[in-house]
Amino acid sequence: MRRLLIPLLALSTQAQALTLEQSVAEAINHHPILQQKYAAFEAAVRYKRAAVGDYLPQVRLYGGVGYEDVRYNSGQRIDSELTRTEIGVKVSQLLFDGFRTSSEIDRLDFEKEAERFGLISEAENLSLEVSRVYLQLIMADKIVGLSEQNIEEHKAILKNIESRQAKGLSSESDVAQVKARLATSQSGYLAARNNQMDMQAKYFDLVGELPKDLISPMPDFDYVPRTLPLALEQAVKHHPEIDAAISDTQAASAQHEREKSDFWPKLSIELQANKNDNIGGIEGPDEDARAMLMLSYDLFNGGSTTDRTEAASWRYQQAMAVRENTEKQVIESTRLAWNSYDFVGQQRSFYRENVDQAVIAEKGYIKQFKLGRRSLLDVLDAKVEVFLARKNYLNAHHNYHIAAYRLINATGQLMQSFRVDKPAQWSEEK
Repeated sequence: MRRLLIPLLALSTQAQALTLEQSVAEAINHHPILQQKYAAFEAAVRYKRAAVGDYLPQVRLYGGVGYEDVRYNSGQRIDSELTRTEIGVKVSQLLFDGFRTSSEIDRLDFEKEAERFGLISEAENLSLEVSRVYLQLIMADKIVGLSEQNIEEHKAILKNIESRQAKGLSSESDVAQVKARLATSQSGYLAARNNQMDMQAKYFDLVGELPKDLISPMPDFDYVPRTLPLALEQAVKHHPEIDAAISDTQAASAQHEREKSDFWPKLSIELQANKNDNIGGIEGPDEDARAMLMLSYDLFNGGSTTDRTEAASWRYQQAMAVRENTEKQVIESTRLAWNSYDFVGQQRSFYRENVDQAVIAEKGYIKQFKLGRRSLLDVLDAKVEVFLARKNYLNAHHNYHIAAYRLINATGQLMQSFRVDKPAQWSEEK
């Protein structure tokens, strides 16, 4: 199977970090789920081309050889045993089939478009997943760094307290308390490393290579709707899932027209020529040629045409319901994405304020501890508060960007915002 072949941004010959946009392009190029969707689209393209072939002349060559025993031929006694041979060619050209072929071509064309929009939708969702994992991995890397810094700060406090203990200024319980907090920070570091490695594994699964020195991305906020009504309008207008559902509805309508074609007569031209030998018990060559205008019409077929037409009508109703449900789901996901983007954006400022105030409190507690006005526990609690505040701000900052990508995805424009063009292979005209 051929690859999707999305050109990547220029990379140096040496291994280097992939930007988010390059990671998305790599995932679209190689991920099996898109290869599967692409194969379904290519199959639909060829099914449509096969249906178009019914408009063209049909040429059939046939032949046969075998034993023939004839007693009578047209009432005359023959009593002949001969080796019969037949060879001929038949050319037929469809003139009218009750619009069956045209309806079938329409149906397959709409199904092809549904597969194409499904492929685009899958690529959009894969782009969102790559974005989420990319940002979560960057966040995990920063939290690991924050945890390492937290450990070093606790080690520095432990060294200071042990020095104070040696001078008789701190107790053994103070040392034990700092050691306990140090162990907690080391445990938190291991948890952060575990999460970091999990994100690396997810990134490798999506992109096909291990991450290295990732670059913090910035969403293109020109693609982020300013209001919820605008987001809903863009989602209904651009989302490929809705386009796919519309194409499925049109395909069901064309199928209904195809089934109704059996109520019409069929008309075709047939040209046939035969070159036979020893036919009907009469020894010798038998040759003929004819040109016929052929008409056929089903007078009664057990009601099968009516039943198939009614079944196709219900299929159309089913497709309409699926389309309506798809639109509702897109609207719901857009509302959820907007809520996440809006509220996480508001939280960010509070987390920033939390960090600033926690740092001020920590510095004050350290000064007061040196003056004997604060306990060691107060200092350690203040340090934990700073660590958690910074961690929460990192989460909020990156979750805000993830929410932005999610909202762009809800409007069906995430790949476009990354400047990742759809491959030329994703259209029938290549």
